[in-house]
Amino acid sequence: MSPRVLLAVLAALLIGAGHAAGATPSDLSTDSLDRATLLALPSIYRVDTTIRVNALELADGTRMPITPRARTIQERGTAVAIAPGGWLVTAAHVATPDAATLARLAYIQDRAFRGLSHEDEAAADDWVRSKGARPVGPGVVEVTVRQADAGGGMAAARSYAVQELLPAESADLALIRIRALGAPALPLDEAASAGTPVVTIGFGRGSSLDGPIRGEDEPAVRRGRLSRTGTLEAVEGEEPRRAIAISVPVERGDSGGPVIDSEGNVRGIVTQRSREGGIAERATDVRQLLEAHEITPGPGASGDRFRAAMASFWALDFARAVEGFDATLQSFGDHTLAGAERRRAAALAGGDFSLSGDRRRGVLLAIGIVAGLAALACAAGLAGPLTGRGGRDAAGR
Repeated sequence: MSPRVLLAVLAALLIGAGHAAGATPSDLSTDSLDRATLLALPSIYRVDTTIRVNALELADGTRMPITPRARTIQERGTAVAIAPGGWLVTAAHVATPDAATLARLAYIQDRAFRGLSHEDEAAADDWVRSKGARPVGPGVVEVTVRQADAGGGMAAARSYAVQELLPAESADLALIRIRALGAPALPLDEAASAGTPVVTIGFGRGSSLDGPIRGEDEPAVRRGRLSRTGTLEAVEGEEPRRAIAISVPVERGDSGGPVIDSEGNVRGIVTQRSREGGIAERATDVRQLLEAHEITPGPGASGDRFRAAMASFWALDFARAVEGFDATLQSFGDHTLAGAERRRAAALAGGDFSLSGDRRRGVLLAIGIVAGLAALACAAGLAGPLTGRGGRDAAGR
């Protein structure tokens, strides 16, 4: 058995290791959603929005002060790069919340600081609508964007100032532009067939995967399926619109994160929780928002090169993978995963095996097994085929 075949066997054995690794799967997993997650992670960003609301003004003219400690609100969400040139997409209510959203957030936080029940977001929405509550204060003070830890144990995630914020007219979507020329993005897929396996990647609390607590910059990866495409229930004053229902257990903070299929394509953008899981805006709506601003979606050079390098890695062509990761880093030096994967591929290409592995960070190998298999492979190669009398091999051919 050749070393390459033995490594393929090892990769198959490690499928389960990726699911136990926490937020990031093993790069040797042969599971298609694990691989799609690795392709997507370098394009994921954390969005932090600072909001200030001093009071709520009700429709009858009543002014309801907000507890001083509750007036500054820190909201966290997710964004994904969707076009070259530093273009990200997120949920509009994360980066450009409207007046009703600001009022709901302030109402919830005020109740929390007063020690009152505050977990029911639907009840808060109902209160804001019934009272006609509107925020008093500056509203959004600052929006910052930060790279997600793609599982390579980055020394530091880079932060970016927001250059442009462009909300959609109807869908709960907004474009964010950051100064990150060459950053990898993800392609869109507008298909929405029910039953399609997907993952979401976002900064919501907890994780659907067993494992240690995630780091501050490490997103949660959650599995599920596309449930259906349908029409959202109309909100007062708005027209009904189509969206995607997903079975993924969405958490607060996942809003703006992508719904990723097994090819690493974006099928939708998470916008809210539901009883069955979550709701996502369609990839079609993302494309239309980009077209409205004359932006062409696509992965860009670094995205294409990283995909090609990972394909070589998974094909066990480690020398070509190293070349591909080098090309990726030339396209975008701040790529969050190419450097770590290049080191992994170079070690495998040179047979430089050593005991390592950080399950929380997800760049795993179970090197002890690799070393054993590599030794067997070398022994098999040195021994050559088994032969019997007359020069025939052991099978009698």
